[in-house]
Amino acid sequence: MKVLIVEDDVALREVLRIMLGDFEVIEADNGEDAVRIYEKERPDIVFMDIVLPKKDGIEATKEILKIDPNAKIVGITAFESKGEEILKAGAIALLEKPITKSKLFELIERICGKVSS
Repeated sequence: MKVLIVEDDVALREVLRIMLGDFEVIEADNGEDAVRIYEKERPDIVFMDIVLPKKDGIEATKEILKIDPNAKIVGITAFESKGEEILKAGAIALLEKPITKSKLFELIERICGKVSS
């Protein structure tokens, strides 16, 4: 399974990459790159931070869904109000910080089906 992590916090991106070690992980640190990478790579699931440089996660989510209306995008947030915004933009779920491996894999399994951890 191919996973795109869109997160500008280098440390959190690294933690997520380690947690998702059994998957093919692609990374972006801003919304513009996220859209470009999605179009090229077509990952199975996207974990999208909301507050990002160049283009925020809400706009990036809208653009990705124009490219692929079936894209599976999960918003990453520490702020519940921002979470509502990304859900309205088309994200199918929220992953709230702090992120644990169990929460991460529970969400992936719910969205993509059975996976091994």
